[in-house]
Amino acid sequence: MIRSVSHDQDEILQSIVGMHCPDGIDVDLTYGNGCFYEKIGEPKNKFDISPQVSGVIAACSTNVPLPSMSVVSVVFDPPFLTYIKAGREHGSIMAKRFSGYWRYDELVDHYTKTIAEANRVLRDGSIFVIKCQDIIHNHKMHATHVNVVRWCEENGMRLLDLYVLVAKHRMGMPEQDGAVKRKQKHARVFHSYFLVFKKQGRA
Repeated sequence: MIRSVSHDQDEILQSIVGMHCPDGIDVDLTYGNGCFYEKIGEPKNKFDISPQVSGVIAACSTNVPLPSMSVVSVVFDPPFLTYIKAGREHGSIMAKRFSGYWRYDELVDHYTKTIAEANRVLRDGSIFVIKCQDIIHNHKMHATHVNVVRWCEENGMRLLDLYVLVAKHRMGMPEQDGAVKRKQKHARVFHSYFLVFKKQGRA
């Protein structure tokens, strides 16, 4: 039985490939170090703006060297953390490990342009997978997964499946003002989403 909620990313990825991408993944737009593919097989086309391993083509996810309507599955695993209390040169562990966006509008710009690019390279009836997480930014809740659904719908993609990855471990919140802790105003986000979309055919 395939479940929509899991603590295991590999389980979710295997479910997505088994149900929706039986021939494997054609394209990864943000390949990173390739940890996604330890149990599901490597994608045929691997891109990253700053390749970390061999065999990855240097390209931004918003503009990849592929013909239009040439592939049947695309994966997009972008950064989803924002750092709002320090400048871009801040050396926090989280910033060094994950990179990220410094304002939410930067995230919106990157996500929307990448979704449009994925729509360009996908054939009708093909699959787009995006991993995302909701964000508290400037004391406001941003339901990024809801925004992603809307952005994809605007590009002619329909939500086909949704998986929730619950974190096994999360870093604790830093101390603020010495020993004084500020009142928590939002629930701590301990989950992320894998959203699976299908590109609709032309009428």
